[in-house]
Amino acid sequence: MKWGVMILAAGEASRIGKAKMLLPYKQTTILGHLIKEISSLDPSIIQLVTGHYHDLIVKQVNSDSISIIQNKGYKNGMSSSIQVGLTAMLNSCSGMDFLVIVVSDQPFLSSSVLISLFNKQQQTAKGIVASTYNGIRGTPVLFRSSYFTHLYNLAGDKGARGILQQFPDDVATIDFESGELDIDTVEDYERFCKIINEDHVD
Repeated sequence: MKWGVMILAAGEASRIGKAKMLLPYKQTTILGHLIKEISSLDPSIIQLVTGHYHDLIVKQVNSDSISIIQNKGYKNGMSSSIQVGLTAMLNSCSGMDFLVIVVSDQPFLSSSVLISLFNKQQQTAKGIVASTYNGIRGTPVLFRSSYFTHLYNLAGDKGARGILQQFPDDVATIDFESGELDIDTVEDYERFCKIINEDHVD
């Protein structure tokens, strides 16, 4: 089985005003933590899609285990980053069976969450497995290759959520309650730091 992970890190992070994926997390950064967790599962390819903060990210990320591509049209929304990333991935890893899309501002993402996605896919044989938190279905999300064409046809900044709405009967879910915390503001990051300092996260 060939499978890849796409990390979306292209946005301007306008609400926090800085490269939020490069904020400190223990001995590394939020992005560094994500790459470490994903790399531990040895996927066929890890594709990091950058945009506004491309130069900063390249300086701080060890690219030995991952591929990096800049989406110069990142202002066209998350859909454009997915398309740029998927094109690069399939050029490097043809015949990919599954794609997992993650975002770079969910600091509690871990290898166990990705394992749960695949376990659920094996149990249900569904073509899409999404994470659920705070009453929504979102990232990380797994897609079977039969959905790659639909990913190419996305538009705007809604990401892949429209595909989940379009094919509800082929969607399974896993619980990822900690996924509701993403880093959009200074207050979000302060709340995250408080949580990890108190060791309240499994």
